[in-house]
Amino acid sequence: MDDLEYQVELIERVKKELGMSQSDIAKKFEMSESAVSEWLKKKRKMKAPQRIALELMLKTKEQQEKLKIVDSFRELLISKTE
Repeated sequence: MDDLEYQVELIERVKKELGMSQSDIAKKFEMSESAVSEWLKKKRKMKAPQRIALELMLKTKEQQEKLKIVDSFRELLISKTE
């Protein structure tokens, strides 16, 4: 997968998994919505810091979901020992 395809996939994942719009992403990076649109249309390559930030946002969500599972399991164990 080339860089432009990856950036489109990355943005679409962020939109879906984090419930963000193109406008939300643009605001997050203090840029215009048209710049984000150009990323999605493969007219402009995303810079590394922005790509890394989006990847980290997804990783953070994944970690939060895993922690919820661990917390639920911990609570279940505690309730079984009481």
